[in-house]
Formats: sequence, C-alpha cells, structure tokens
Amino acid sequence: MDRSNKGSKKGISRRKFLKGAGIGVSGTMALLYFGRSFIRRGLSGFVAEMDMPSGISEFDHHLWFEVNSDNTVTMKSPKVEMGQGIFTGFAMLAAEELDMELDKIKVVHASSSNGIIGNTGVSNSTSSLYVSIREVAATLRETLKLQASKLWGVEPQSISTKNGVLTSSGNEITYADLAKQTSNWETANTPALRPASSFKYVGKEHKRIDLLDKVLGKPIYGIDTSLPNMVYGAVMYSPYIGGKLKNADLTGAENAGGVLKVVQDKEWIGVVATTRFEAERALSRVKANWDYNPNYSTKNAIEAVTVGIGTEVNMQKEGNINRIQSKEIKSEYRTPIGFHAGMEPSIVVADVVDDKVTVYTSHQHLPFMQQSISDALGFDSKNIVMVPAFLGGGFGRKTFKHNAVEATRLSQAVGRPVHLLYNRQQEFQNGFVRPNTHHILSGKLDNEGKILAMQHEFASGPMGFMAMPKIVEPILGADFIVAGHGGRIGYAIENLRTTMWQSKLPFETSMWRGVGMFANTFAIESFMDELANQAGIDPIKFRLDHCGDTVRQTRRRKILELIREKSGWDNPSPSEIGKGMAVCDDHKTIAAAVVEIKIEEGKIVVTKVYQAIDPGVIINPAGIRQQVEGATMMAISAGLHEQGTIEKGQFVETNFHNYKVASLRDTPDIEVILHQGSDQPSGVGEPPISPIAPAIANAIFKLTGKRLRTLPLQMALEDSK
Repeated sequence: MDRSNKGSKKGISRRKFLKGAGIGVSGTMALLYFGRSFIRRGLSGFVAEMDMPSGISEFDHHLWFEVNSDNTVTMKSPKVEMGQGIFTGFAMLAAEELDMELDKIKVVHASSSNGIIGNTGVSNSTSSLYVSIREVAATLRETLKLQASKLWGVEPQSISTKNGVLTSSGNEITYADLAKQTSNWETANTPALRPASSFKYVGKEHKRIDLLDKVLGKPIYGIDTSLPNMVYGAVMYSPYIGGKLKNADLTGAENAGGVLKVVQDKEWIGVVATTRFEAERALSRVKANWDYNPNYSTKNAIEAVTVGIGTEVNMQKEGNINRIQSKEIKSEYRTPIGFHAGMEPSIVVADVVDDKVTVYTSHQHLPFMQQSISDALGFDSKNIVMVPAFLGGGFGRKTFKHNAVEATRLSQAVGRPVHLLYNRQQEFQNGFVRPNTHHILSGKLDNEGKILAMQHEFASGPMGFMAMPKIVEPILGADFIVAGHGGRIGYAIENLRTTMWQSKLPFETSMWRGVGMFANTFAIESFMDELANQAGIDPIKFRLDHCGDTVRQTRRRKILELIREKSGWDNPSPSEIGKGMAVCDDHKTIAAAVVEIKIEEGKIVVTKVYQAIDPGVIINPAGIRQQVEGATMMAISAGLHEQGTIEKGQFVETNFHNYKVASLRDTPDIEVILHQGSDQPSGVGEPPISPIAPAIANAIFKLTGKRLRTLPLQMALEDSK
C-alpha cells in the first residue's frame, strides 16, 4: 500500500498516547506539588498495580502493515524479537482481525525509517499491544473494505472478508489486487474488536514463525550485519571500577598491521582495522594508565548496600506494626552482584555518511540509543536511522548501556561502516550489573498462626534511574519503582510496613531479568516459609490463610490451590528429596513454583520444577511454556551459582571460566501449568524467574533443616558446614 497518498486519517491514527503511559511530566509535577513522603507510598502501590504502557503513540496502519503482492501481509513490529516469541504472538493477534491465515502474516522489525521503534522490556510487549495490534489490523481490514466499496459501488457493510479475500454480491478481490489498484487511500474508522469467543488462533498452540530461519542459521542477528566496504573496530575501556583514563601511549597500535585509525576519547580508546583480529591485536599494544581506587572490594559494596545506610523511602504502611505486643521473629537476607552473562555480546554496525548515521544493532531500546548518539555527537536524531536485528537474548543488559556512540565515532573517523562488539571480558567488566541487596524481615504471629504484623526493610542500588529524567531521582529518593519492584508485602496482613534504603555505588547498576522482584521475592518468600514453620502450618496453607479477597489475592489463591494439586504437594516425598515452594505477583501476573531437590556429594541438584502461571489471556500456550522454562533455568543458575565479586578495584569475573552458570546437564524436569485468570494478558518473561530461588531455599530447609538466607545457595550451603 502506498503511504504517500493516505488521504484522511480517521480513527486510530488520531488516538492519543496510551492511557497510563507514564509516570512522566504530570506524575513528576504531582510529586513536586503534593510532597514526597505520602506520594512515594501511593506511587509505589500504583506502580505495583498498573498496566505497563507500551510507550508507542502512533497507530497509523500504514506504519504497521504492508499488503504484499503475493497476498501476504507484513507487520512491522515496534518491539524487538529477542527469543521471547513476540513475533508469533503478534502475528496471531493480527490474523484474528485481518481475516487471514496465520502463515500469511509475516512479522519483521520496524526501522526508524519505515515504521515505529520502541523500547522492549518489562515483560509488556504483548500485554501492552494486545488491543492496539488488533485495532490497527481491524482498521486496515475496514480500510480495505471501504476501498472495495468504492470500486464496486456497494456499501462497506455488505463486504465480507476471509483468508485475505473481499467478497460482495458476486464481486471478489484479494487484498493484494485491491492494493495494486489503489493509489489514494482513505483510512476507515476503527471498528469494534471481535470477541474472544470468535478467535481462531489466540489460545491455541502454534510453532514459532521465526523457527525455520533460526534452525537454518540465516543471518538475522546483529553480528551477521555485513555492508560494502565495512571494517572492524575494537575499543579499550577502563578495566577498573570508576576508572578514568590518565594517559596512553598509542604508538604500538598506530604502527600495527591493518590499522586504519586510532581514536582516543576521554573515557576510551578505539582502533579501526581491516579485520577484527587486526583491530584487537593493535588495541592490545596500547599502553594506558588509569586513575581508580585499588582498595575497593566486594566488602565495600556490601557495607554500602545495608539497611539503615543511604536514602530512606517508606513504600508501604498499613496499620501500626509497633502496636502488636507479641514475640517478634526476625531474619536477614542478602543477594550478590549479578552479571547478565548473555551469550550474545552488545553489537553495533555504524555507517556515517555526511550528516547521516545508519545504525544496525541488536538492542532493546532503540530510541534511547538513537538519542544517545544525537546527544554525544551532535547528529540530528531525524538523521539517525535505527535498523534493529534479532537479539540473542536481552535480559535488560541491552536496554541502556551500548557501544553505538563509539561505533559512530569510529565510522566518522574512517569514512566507512564499522562493525563493533564488546568482547566477553567487556561484557562482564564494562556492562552494568544487578545490584547486591540486603533485607531484614520481621513478623509477629498470634497463637493460631495468623500474621499480626510484618515488616520488610531492604537496601539496594538503583536499577531504573537511567531511564528517567534527572529530576525524578531527588524526588523519588530511591528507585522503588524498579529496584524496589516486589518489595511490598502482598499478603492480607493488617499491620504492614516496607522501607527501602538506597546507596550510591561506584559501578553501573541497572535492569536485570526480574528487576528487583528476583531479590525481593527471595527474601519475602523465604521469610514466609520461616513464619509457616514457626506456626507449625503447611507452607501453602499458611499462604492461603493470608490471601484476602482482592482481585489479585483471589488469583493468587487460585494459583496456590492449582500448584498444590498439580505438584502432588501433599503426597509424601522420598527421604532424599526436599520439597519447597514460593509465589509472587509481578505486574498482574501470578507465578508459583514447587521445587524438588536432593543433595549429591554436597551439591544441590534440582530434580523437578512445577511452575504455575496466571498471565491473564493466554495467546500462545507453547510460547508461554518456553518462556517459563527459560526463566526457570535462569533462576536456577542465579539462585544456585551466580555471584559477582570485586577485588583491588575491579570485577574478578571476566568470562564463564570464573563465573559459574547452570548448564544443560543441570536442567530438571520442568512442568508448566497454565491458568487464565483474567480477560487481559499480562507479562510472561520475568514473573516465573522470581519464585525459584526461595523455593529451592525452602526445599533445602525441608531436607536438611538448614535455613540458607544468602544467595548463591550452593556457596551458602558449603559455608554452613
């Protein structure tokens, strides 16, 4: 369809930015106007309950869909495919409203030159666009009917559509043939969406539409990018935390074979050469001196991130925890620094021609990258074209930190496209990390095992401030939106208090799959198990006893009952097997896990995992199961093994040889239990990661009587001897 003569733009193309799209200017002004303490608590609760917005504000169907000459339709996705399966789900939603067979819908990445680009993260790609994709597709369908009505001289409502064909009173034409005959389009009004009862694809299992290309190894990832006259870059960053470049001798690099240019910036040194090997070899000959603190260590990070230190923010206050005169039970938990440890490093190909830049990349947040290049190098953002590729996993690592500015500078310097990637050591030492955390939980029980009062105090470094305007940090005080996600106590308890403490850290901390929910759920759900044990009540029954009658707690109750039944929780286990469980609520998704473990030669072995999840509307059951299985394995890895450490001012871990992660042989039997408890979809990628670590810790207690309160659990078990 020709988008140069679109005619009028009625209906969806005029709709305003999505409701709730922000804790933006208005939210910031509200905070400034009403004062901070009360608003912080209110905002904490609001964010925990809100639908996460898509961040997309343009819904002109010309920017989303193209009708192709072979009577297929191409959808240009504003979100990137990074293994989570959204292309398949998007195609299913579009097929429902376009009246086309699923295999006739092709989904590709939009670039900033031909469509809309957005941020992909917080498990909201499908949930935030569930209605929008259907509305845009329905608008396109009605626009085709409107055009056919003009061609045939009939009323649009007399035209029916099926499998990409329009028919009315003996007239018939395919979408493609109609598009070929039309040069001036009038956009129809957006119709009412079809009811879920009429869905042909949504709710049924479908294979990934990108599966064949991946199996055949087609060049679809960022590293596959190849341009005429392209050369390769390598960049040296400080190997030390907070290190600043003092001086450097570039002679060795400049005289190395194959080198085209050596560029020195304030914070890095870059080399461009004809091959990657030559660029990296030349870079190794640079003699650089760095100013840094050689005494900084893991101990300093732990001391900084401790309850009572830093900025204090009250996130939740209900009743009065101090009025309860009962014995207090108190426990303390810690989680370590975590690396993303993704298999695919950050990759950028930059091509600068005059005042224009084209960037090819595997990145989650293309608008952020585009603006970063503009801010750093002065290019007009309109002249920076972003071309996304598939990601070999994102996990938050590819949300903000990137090397596009460096690649663009190097391309400017040589006048040719430059292919640049982080090496593995840089991914560990120069990316950003999940901050370490500290938690103190306390509770008071009555004689029947009811929780009368409960308090969660926790400390963390920030995770989300780099995504917010600078004015937000001093107003919020602490990052309770991202790092504090999951910190609130979600049970029906009359007297509650949650307080967050945040300290500055000298290394960069930011998004990690599960954000703050991973650490907070470990602490809260481990402590709930301790309270259940103190009360002498079964852990699932104890949690059910503290589920109220709110919508969310009712859904939580259903998932707890479901996993109790499906996992055979009440059946006796062999003496060598420990069984534990945990549950969490993550932006309207409920996830619960039952884990079975055994100890073999001092090693924790997870043998079986049951994961029950209520993500609202289930679009593709196969895709959800794959997401849950992947999250489960990532959680097993982080819960049992992963820990970042610091010595003499730098991260010790530089690759997989000294950063242990779970491998294929550690994969247990995973059974995924799906339940649709809402008529709207919610996130899938992150919620299942959070219950696993506390479920393992609770299983270890059941098996050994040892209560492990520090991650990683394997190290904690060894230290407990």
